[in-house]
Amino acid sequence: MGGAPFIEEAPGTFGGYLPERARSIYSLVGVPFDSTSSYRSGQRWGPRAIREASAFIEFTSLHAGLDVEEVPIYDEGDVGVVHGDARETLRRVSAATRALAGEGRRLIVLGGEHTVTYGVLEGLASALGRTPCLVVLDAHFDLRGDYLGNPYSHACVMRRVLERLHPPRVYYVGVRGFAREELELASSREGVAYSTSLDVERLGEANVAARVKRFLGECGSVYLSVDLDFLDPSQAPGVGNPEPGGLTFREALNLIHAIVDERLVGFDVVELAPPHDPAGLTAVVAAKLVVEVVAAHARALRRARRRGGV
Repeated sequence: MGGAPFIEEAPGTFGGYLPERARSIYSLVGVPFDSTSSYRSGQRWGPRAIREASAFIEFTSLHAGLDVEEVPIYDEGDVGVVHGDARETLRRVSAATRALAGEGRRLIVLGGEHTVTYGVLEGLASALGRTPCLVVLDAHFDLRGDYLGNPYSHACVMRRVLERLHPPRVYYVGVRGFAREELELASSREGVAYSTSLDVERLGEANVAARVKRFLGECGSVYLSVDLDFLDPSQAPGVGNPEPGGLTFREALNLIHAIVDERLVGFDVVELAPPHDPAGLTAVVAAKLVVEVVAAHARALRRARRRGGV
C-alpha cells in the first residue's frame, strides 16, 4: 500500500491481481458511501461489485488499440467511510486523495454515491494548488442548493464544488433531468456549459466532443466524473436514479476517447447500486469504463511523449 491516510484493505483488487506499485501511475480507491442516496440506495456496494466484475472482463481497448494490462492499475484499497456522516467521509476522501495526488499518482475513484466527488476534488485542489477543469457525464446537474435540508446530498455535489472549490471550467454531457433552479444556474454561470443527451443524438458524439475540447481550451489539468446514470437505463439499469433517454455505451466510448487527453489527473465512476443490478450488467459496464478511460489516457500520454509535450 502507498500509505495514504484513511485507506483500508478492500475486498478484492481491480482486475483480480495487484501489480507492483512502482510499475503503475494509476491509483484506484474505492469509496463505499451511500448515506445521502435519495431514491435507490446500495451504492456502498459499488466498489466491491466493480472489482469483482473487472476480474472477468478483457482489458483490451479497441478504441485505443492497446491492452490496459500494459499500463497496470494499482488498487490502493477503500477509504474508511463513516456511514451517516457525509462531511467526515469527505474529509477522509480529501486527505487520502491529496496524499496520492501529491505523489504524482493519477486517481481512479470508485463510488459510492456522487457526493464523494467533492472530497476527491478538494484533495486534488490541495495537492495541485488549483481545482482542475471538470468534465461531468451525468443525467443530472446536481446543482441544488440543498436536498431535503442536506447541503451535502448527492443532488448538491456540483453546487458545492462551484461554490467552494471554484473550478475554472465545468462541462456536462448527457444531462436530461433537472429542476428549474439547476437549469438557470447552469445556463447563467460563467465557466459552466452543457450538452444534453438530445444534443448528443442530434449532433453526434464527435461534434459534442469537439465542443468540450474547445471549452476546455487552455486548462492545465482535467478531471472526469462519470455518473453511470448518464447512460440509458437499458445500458446501465443498476443505478441510484435512473433517467430514461440516455446515451448508449458505444456513444459513451466515442465521447471518452475523443475527450480524454494527457491533462487527465483523475476520474471517478459513481452511483452503481448493485442491489438494483441483479444481472450484474451495470457493474461490468462500470469496470469496462474504467479500462477505457485508462486506455484513452495512456494512449494520449504516449502521443504527447512522442511530441515532447510530457
